[in-house]
Amino acid sequence: MNPNLMTSTERDRAQSSGLFSHAMAWLAAALKYFKARAALAGLEAKEAALLFGIAAGMAIAALLLILLGYVFLIVTIVFAVAAAFHSRNAWIAVMGVAALLHFGGAVAFLFLALRRVKAGAFSATLDELKKDQQWLTNLANNR
Repeated sequence: MNPNLMTSTERDRAQSSGLFSHAMAWLAAALKYFKARAALAGLEAKEAALLFGIAAGMAIAALLLILLGYVFLIVTIVFAVAAAFHSRNAWIAVMGVAALLHFGGAVAFLFLALRRVKAGAFSATLDELKKDQQWLTNLANNR
């Protein structure tokens, strides 16, 4: 143990005692060291949580603004197309078509997502675990 890291009482005990006392002094110093590092990690974890919480809030606000901008863009396009038809109520039909296109896109993305989920995750890991299980079964049957 480093004598510079020990208190005078610990140094006196280590000098007057045997191996057990040295080991206990080393263990006490190691525990102090890890306790100090854990306290530092706890403080930094709180700071990181606050930092990432604020960043997450800003990202959510950005997504909300993007969504609102998209809605306003669609409404603008709908009224622009409706104005091209020179009819007072053409916007209703154009808005209906826009809604149907969006619902169709949503259904397509839903089917694509379901297809990906059915493919499964960790397929290589599961294959290896099945091979291990088969190997263990064969090993147990051969004994």
